[in-house]
Amino acid sequence: MYARYSQWTSKVPQLYIDPPTDSSNFQIKILNTHKDHIKYDILLFIRLQYFCLLLSKLALNKKNKRNSEFLCMYAPVWSVLNVFKARFISAHPIADTYNPDDDKIYFFFREVSWEGNDKSILSRVARVCKNDVGGLRSLTNKWTTFLKARLVCSIPGPDGVDTHFDELQDIFLLPTRDDKNPIVYAIFTTSSSIFRGSAVCVYSMAEIRSVFNGPYAHKEGPDHRWVEYEGRIPYPRPGTCPSKTYDPRIKTTKDFPDEVVSFIRFHPLMYRSVYPLTGRPVFTRVRVDYTLTHIVVDRVLADDGQYEVMFLGTDAGSVLKVVSITQENWSTEEVVLEELQVFQVPTPILSLELSSKQQQLYVGSSQGLAQVSLSRCHLYGQACSECCLARDPYCAWDGHMCSRYVPASKRRARRQDIKNGDPAIQCWDTEDSLGGGRVEERVLYGVQSNSTFLECIPKSQQAQIRWYKQRPGSDRKEEVRLDDRVVHTDRGLLIRSLHASDAGVYVCVAQEHTHFTRTLLRLTLQLVTHGQLDRKPKPSEDPAAEMHNGAESRQRYKDYLRVMSSPFSSLEEYCDSLWLDKRSSRARGRGLGGVGKWKHIQEMKKSRNRRHHRERGEERDKHVRGRAARTAKQ
Repeated sequence: MYARYSQWTSKVPQLYIDPPTDSSNFQIKILNTHKDHIKYDILLFIRLQYFCLLLSKLALNKKNKRNSEFLCMYAPVWSVLNVFKARFISAHPIADTYNPDDDKIYFFFREVSWEGNDKSILSRVARVCKNDVGGLRSLTNKWTTFLKARLVCSIPGPDGVDTHFDELQDIFLLPTRDDKNPIVYAIFTTSSSIFRGSAVCVYSMAEIRSVFNGPYAHKEGPDHRWVEYEGRIPYPRPGTCPSKTYDPRIKTTKDFPDEVVSFIRFHPLMYRSVYPLTGRPVFTRVRVDYTLTHIVVDRVLADDGQYEVMFLGTDAGSVLKVVSITQENWSTEEVVLEELQVFQVPTPILSLELSSKQQQLYVGSSQGLAQVSLSRCHLYGQACSECCLARDPYCAWDGHMCSRYVPASKRRARRQDIKNGDPAIQCWDTEDSLGGGRVEERVLYGVQSNSTFLECIPKSQQAQIRWYKQRPGSDRKEEVRLDDRVVHTDRGLLIRSLHASDAGVYVCVAQEHTHFTRTLLRLTLQLVTHGQLDRKPKPSEDPAAEMHNGAESRQRYKDYLRVMSSPFSSLEEYCDSLWLDKRSSRARGRGLGGVGKWKHIQEMKKSRNRRHHRERGEERDKHVRGRAARTAKQ
């Protein structure tokens, strides 16, 4: 069994993983075909069926060459990390202090955990020093600074029972002004087969470091539970990197005392867990037919502050554009700005990449690669209220339409309100400030006992649609009652098995979070009953005209049969004859309206038409007789 790191060129060493020979260790071998490239720093991402491991910038020493094949000395301890039951998500090198020797690699993964006989899946954050070279007498060629802690993402319950999202799916690190303290965004899903949901939690690196600097977890035996370790902690503190920052005498991990190495071997887990910044997820999705799988975050500067816009990929091929807004009471409000189906065929999103400079989002799946603009302000319409209600940090109303917001712009007419989204404040002097303006009107016909659909799609994702009905001959509007026959969907109102009482005027009203309402559509539903469908068509009021039309149709049908049955005529000749008949009838119709001095001209046209018809008829008869004679000779 082996795994090859294929992202590098062929000159980079190839990686091989030997299956473990016992339950305490496994071996990683690197086969280098070019000995002069051993000094390369390698970022290895190893994936097996149940194992995905990332090692970042591990310097390979030329002294370890053994005929181009050598043992990687960074193999973790089997008891510390159950690699065949862990799923690694990502790893990131993050500096801890000003000294590069204190830099650590942070791993994010999920693993199967046992608490007595209880089996569960938990998400973890782990770290290891970048300059870890293993111990001298114990943990030789194994990690000596590996520590891990639990990542918690849960919704607090009113009775003290939290709803946990335990399965980590993706990680995104949003940089800040301090490179040592990025913001960690993580996607979690539930592990329950009954309840399906996804959540996004946000963590700070300061809180993660605080957990790793806190108490260790201790376990007396396999049947016991983890408790806080209250004994003596050796010096230097287990998990500390060898550097001049803490002790100049300790230059490498081989200089660690034996009690430090022994302690971390049996106490790799921290007692405290890492909780999100807000104490709960900033975004959740439950009772939907998709799962969140990937995340990227963009920091956007708006008119009323700075916002983090999340782009979330799903296993159904859609991308959600979401912003989390912190209110004055420190509560968060999640706003879905857009839900875009990127690929025509629903397929899971495999990767998301963000380019803030190009203002583009790149979405990858098995169907291909798609490029999506971060701002699509034209979808919100041209009205000031619609642009304000969208609450999109990328967009603002410029006095004419909803367009991309540029912080450096000198235009004073730009209006934007992300925090409140209240058009009554921002658009008070515009025509649509009170929800007025032009209302679209439509007429729809429905057949009794059949289904019909009344479509009404708001431009704002936060709008709640309400339907009102006005019966014929009444000015009173009543809210439409929903049941199994009348169903409300995201795109409109579905009425199954139309009744006679369903006819009337339906009004589609959008209500926003600020109680701002606006009428979007007035739709008149007219019903076609069974009696109208079964009714016979009315006879013509002019019997003479009906008889004439019927006689003309029958005559043409007879002429067509005669032409098709004759061996000497063709369809083209019949069409020529029919065209001449129509032309002569139109000429007669025009002649009926002329009197007086034009009478002699009309008589001349009639005689000429008769002469032309007679001559054309004689020529046609002559042509037919000639063809018959030639056929007889043959």
